[in-house]
Amino acid sequence: MNTINKRTLPKTTHREDKFIFLEEKKLLNLSSNDYLNLGSNTELKKEFLNKIFDNPEAQFSSASSRLLSGNSAPFTRLEKFLAKWYQKDAALLFNSGYQANMGIISALMQKEAIIFSDKLNHNSILAGIKHSQAKLCRYKHLDYNHLEDLLKKNRQNHKQALIVSESIFSMDGDFANIEALIFLKEKYSCLLMIDEAHAIGVFGEKAQGLSYLHKNNEQIDIIMASLGKALGSAGAFCVANQVIIDILINKAQTFIFSTAISPIQTMWTEFLLTEKFSYLLSQQKKLSNLITYCQNLSVPFSCSFGSHIIPLILGETEDCIKMAKYLQAKGFFTLPIRPPTVPQHTARIRLSLNSNMQHEEITNLFQAIKEYPYAI
Repeated sequence: MNTINKRTLPKTTHREDKFIFLEEKKLLNLSSNDYLNLGSNTELKKEFLNKIFDNPEAQFSSASSRLLSGNSAPFTRLEKFLAKWYQKDAALLFNSGYQANMGIISALMQKEAIIFSDKLNHNSILAGIKHSQAKLCRYKHLDYNHLEDLLKKNRQNHKQALIVSESIFSMDGDFANIEALIFLKEKYSCLLMIDEAHAIGVFGEKAQGLSYLHKNNEQIDIIMASLGKALGSAGAFCVANQVIIDILINKAQTFIFSTAISPIQTMWTEFLLTEKFSYLLSQQKKLSNLITYCQNLSVPFSCSFGSHIIPLILGETEDCIKMAKYLQAKGFFTLPIRPPTVPQHTARIRLSLNSNMQHEEITNLFQAIKEYPYAI
């Protein structure tokens, strides 16, 4: 292994609101996906634990797959809520976004199928495609003309076809064109799957993500979203028609052969999405205002300000490591993102905004970046 790309676990101890403690030093946490600051909210945690303390449903372990003895009322309640929230027939919970993507794609697509995937889709999507043994066509990032060229050349040779894309890309913070994907899905008779992992909670009038900013959202066959990022919990889910959900229950290996996530975790998700949904929306509004504020800032490096994910692209891993250490010394918890997580020569600091961050804190962050002493 190349030493410069060797990963080690950061010496962090705990999170507290928008801060994280690194070797007992309190830093502003710019490396978390807790975009709405729900997962580290002490008051919410206290209220929830007091509410469910004597509830027999609040178990810390499912102790089994849901197809055995691991199923319980909190799962079915949350799935019914999620299906109604997204106006789909049904929903299915998974233990993580990685397991969801891998299980969904490999269950629905077989060796004779073809899958069209954005070049920068998450590793979990690629893992699902590989496990399915379907033919893979990767189109250039956000290049829908290239996608259509691939569809013209390849679609007719395969009985099944799937187009899959993230809605907001996890390392670049840029947006898929959902309308273009729906148009091509319809034109070439494909299934369409959208990964809303980094958009749910952050975008949409009801915090459902980018898909629900579009009037044709019913034409998206499968929506996968994470519960462990902006929604401050753990796990993931997908919504689809009943036929697809039934296939997943019977064929998705990551669902069938995994001990289910704990019921108490599922109850926490339900608590946030029902009783605390108005608070969630208020946090979403604060984050939206912060995103707008950041769009007026600038730094002397390649950087985009389209969303709550701001990639500061430095290029080489060594430079990225130096920048991360420099910012940590200034009071900002940032980490280097390097190959193979991102393509060669695009190592970056991935800045994640949090709804509780103040404008002054962000101004100080970007001032520190501008004063960075190393030549790039």
